[in-house]
Amino acid sequence: MISKENLVCVGHISRPHSFKGEIQFSLNKKIALLQGDFVFIKLEGQYIPYQILNVKGKKENPIVNLEFVDTYEDAQELCSNEIYADIDEQPEESELSFIGFEVIDKNLGTIGVVKDVQNLPQQLMLIVPYNDKDAYIPLVEAFINYISPEKKEIWLTLPQGLLDL
Repeated sequence: MISKENLVCVGHISRPHSFKGEIQFSLNKKIALLQGDFVFIKLEGQYIPYQILNVKGKKENPIVNLEFVDTYEDAQELCSNEIYADIDEQPEESELSFIGFEVIDKNLGTIGVVKDVQNLPQQLMLIVPYNDKDAYIPLVEAFINYISPEKKEIWLTLPQGLLDL
């Protein structure tokens, strides 16, 4: 059971985004919104859990699909309500601190700068703009040569073709 003391306000719902029930969040705290996780929307003094089905877009204003929010009208009803997250379920700050690090491959050279990090059950996934698209790079021990926090660099040896996926 989620305790009210573990919930922290992370923003509010700003507007419906589509007729399929997508909504735009306006976040005021740096949090990880992951598929399968729950956010809590304060409705009439109660914290109602909604499971995240999909997240896309900017970190501060992501477009989110929530379970049971299927229409524009459903999304409209939630507008302006506060969004809460369970602070015990948030990843450690170190997991998010790779944002802004330069990713360098042993064979390809500079790939790009980490723009986001997803904390998936299997591993952290770095999201790096590469060749006009986002490359999803698993941050696994087998690929890591070294990480330099001072220089904000991550040196990797990636399998051939990984960036083409």
